[in-house]
Amino acid sequence: MSSIKVLLVDSEQLVLEGFRKLLDGFTEFSVVSIAHDAAAALEHLRGRRPQIVVMGLGVPGTGGVDAIRAIRRESGHVRIVILSSNQQPVYMREAFVAGANAYLSRSIDADELRGTLLAVHRDGAAFTAATAGPILQLVAGRHRGDDAALSTLTERERQILSLVADDHETDCIATALGIRPKTVRNYLSRIYAKLGTPNRVQTVLYAKRSLGRQGGLATDP
Repeated sequence: MSSIKVLLVDSEQLVLEGFRKLLDGFTEFSVVSIAHDAAAALEHLRGRRPQIVVMGLGVPGTGGVDAIRAIRRESGHVRIVILSSNQQPVYMREAFVAGANAYLSRSIDADELRGTLLAVHRDGAAFTAATAGPILQLVAGRHRGDDAALSTLTERERQILSLVADDHETDCIATALGIRPKTVRNYLSRIYAKLGTPNRVQTVLYAKRSLGRQGGLATDP
C-alpha cells in the first residue's frame, strides 16, 4: 500500500521541520514537499500532487483562509488540515467554510494527529471534541431552507445523512446498509449537490443542525 502524500505549509521553518520529522516517523505518510507561503504551496500542489495539505493559518501573502480557498480552487479533491494555536470558534468556522477538512490545535499529540489525518484521507473530514461543539454552536442559528432541501433527498440518501450526522465513517455506513463504500461516497456526492454543501464537514454540520430542529431523520429501510 502506497503512503499518503502530504504537503506541509507554514511560515515557521522550525514548525515545518518538526511536523515533517513527526510524519516521517509514520509509515502511512510521506511528506513530499514543504512551503512557506500560499504561492509556493500552489506550485507544489501542481507539481507534487499531495493528497493532504497540512497548514497553519498564518500563511504569508494571502492569509490562511484565502490560502485555503486558493488550494480548494486548484484541487477539489485534496484534503486540507489546519493546525493552529488559535482555537476561537469564529476562526474555525471561517476555515471550514473556506474548504478545510479538519481543524487541529498545534498542541495535538502524535497519535491524535496520525488518527485525524488517516480519517481525513479516508472519509474527507474529521472533527475533534474541541472543534465540533463550537462549530455547531455557530451554525445553529443559521437557516438556509433546510426543510425544502431535505425534501429533495431520496429515502436512501436520508438514511445515509442520518448516519453521517451520528459521525459514522464511510466503511461503517456501508456495512450497516449492506452496500459498498464506493456506493456510499457516490450517495454523499449527490447529497452534497442537493443540500448545497461543498464537503463532508459542512454536510455533517447541516445534518446535525437539521436533526436538532426536526427531532431526527427517517432511517427506515
